[in-house]
Amino acid sequence: MNSYWKTIVRKVISEYGTPCYISAWNPIESALNELKVLDGILPVKHWLSFKTHPLAPLVRKWGCLGYGVEVVSEYEFLATLAENISPELILVNGVAKHSWLTKYNVSGIRVHFDSLLEVEKLIEQARRCNWRVGLRCHVSEEYDPDEPIHGGQFGMLAEEMRDALGTLRSRNITPESVHFHLRTNVESPDCYARAIAELSDICTRIGFSPKYVDCGGGLPVRMDQFVVPAPEPNLPWLLNFRDVLNTIPNKFPHAEQIWLENGQFVTARSSVLVVSVLDIKERPDSRYLICDGGRTNHALVSDWEVHNIFSRPQRTGRPRATTVCGPTCMAFDRLLRADLPEDIGIGDNIIWMNAGAYHIPWETRFSHGLAKVVWCNEDGSIFVARRAEEFLHWWGQWEQ
Repeated sequence: MNSYWKTIVRKVISEYGTPCYISAWNPIESALNELKVLDGILPVKHWLSFKTHPLAPLVRKWGCLGYGVEVVSEYEFLATLAENISPELILVNGVAKHSWLTKYNVSGIRVHFDSLLEVEKLIEQARRCNWRVGLRCHVSEEYDPDEPIHGGQFGMLAEEMRDALGTLRSRNITPESVHFHLRTNVESPDCYARAIAELSDICTRIGFSPKYVDCGGGLPVRMDQFVVPAPEPNLPWLLNFRDVLNTIPNKFPHAEQIWLENGQFVTARSSVLVVSVLDIKERPDSRYLICDGGRTNHALVSDWEVHNIFSRPQRTGRPRATTVCGPTCMAFDRLLRADLPEDIGIGDNIIWMNAGAYHIPWETRFSHGLAKVVWCNEDGSIFVARRAEEFLHWWGQWEQ
């Protein structure tokens, strides 16, 4: 753990205790600086993927800087309005928007239609509220890596794109943007190249010349990218991706800007989860550290991701097979199993790195309530952004 996080973690633990998430702006700024290399022939606009890290201080900071926020649900949309994000900086993506967006006559927002039914149900509202709209296309490069035969539920096929475009034009609505999203941790820039080529072919066939080409998110994140500034081994990947993005002007002659929505790349490094060791059990197979936070409550992604961890104070004992467990009465509540110093003791802290992407949205109340969230500004000042949930909040949701 580098000196940046050491200083913040020490201060937060001494003032606020555990379990807690600590989120900071500086690693996000570092990630955005890395992405500046993508600016090529066309400028690149980075939208904040709200669902990835729905943290109020982050959204406020993002809005103050004049950046755009991408939302995919009703509550995310309402949160951007509550934080006074300008409508023109709100991009509404996602499925089945017609089930909730009809309730909000907000002028000037950007909306990407995901289906023909959305177009049918929202078209009059789009015209009345002067929305700036686009179409999400389902390209063949969008598939489930575990089951490549399945393409997923998002976007429209070429024929649906053609019909949606015709319907919009019949109401004097001209779409400005076209959108696709592949998946998380896209393995190669070549995947984007194939998607862009297919998207260009579809748009040419249906007579659509977008001003904005939205390539979604999915840039890969290395699990060791925790320092500020970040290391450079990802630079070749980004430079190759820039070469791919530089093909867009030839494929989309009227394109003025490229949009990206990289939630994990931007926010993953911006948070850590800090827990404390409450009990230790010595077993022949492993040493079990029982902590006040774990997988079931705070780190669902530990089911498929391996993150670096550090102890505080830093221990140097002989490495020994160790299982770090959470506080819930479930065998599933295992944060990790690894060789850790055998002198980690009761009262020590475990710091789980890279906890900024999808940890808070997937957090659970499982018998313990939500954890506190602490925010660190760029100047190093800290404050509690969300207090730990108390019993009355946890149980008081039941009305009868």
